[in-house]
Amino acid sequence: MAGLLLSGAMACSVVAEEHTQMEKDMKETGSALKSLRKIEKGDYEGGAKLVREAHEALLKSMSQQASMVKDMPDGVEKQKALADSRRLLGLAYAALCELEIAYLEKDDAKIEAAMTKIKDSKKEGHKKYTDD
Repeated sequence: MAGLLLSGAMACSVVAEEHTQMEKDMKETGSALKSLRKIEKGDYEGGAKLVREAHEALLKSMSQQASMVKDMPDGVEKQKALADSRRLLGLAYAALCELEIAYLEKDDAKIEAAMTKIKDSKKEGHKKYTDD
């Protein structure tokens, strides 16, 4: 969901050089997760705190629509894209919850597994819903 899930903007795009609120929120999420690389190994409390910051930013982005989806013509394809983008954001959020639990349990293997889920979710979201 730590070059993580959200180093930029899973499920959003830049329109005319303006950053959407969703993109800003996703960048905030990514920044919090990238900060995990800078903390000392074994700083599980600090890691859990950073993950909680990522949670907050991701939750804000979940109330918005990706620009690529918003701009689609109304119809079934748009409805499917909206549902799928919400699915991906939900999976990313669930992976963040797993990551926080892993930090609280001080379990490096679980931390790595959760980060893999986050990264995979990011890749899928960017592939489908950004013009990166």
